[in-house]
Amino acid sequence: MDTIVFGLILAAAIIIVLNEKRWIIVTSWVVATVAAFVLFIHHVTTALPLNF
Repeated sequence: MDTIVFGLILAAAIIIVLNEKRWIIVTSWVVATVAAFVLFIHHVTTALPLNF
């Protein structure tokens, strides 16, 4: 899942560089940011199985 999100962020960066339509740029940035935030929340709330 991490690789997919980082690929999405890379795709958003490429779209931002190559595209001139503002709504596509903003939409791709928002989608990538939300995906990264959801991944962060998933990792933060996952319990670590530590046994000492």
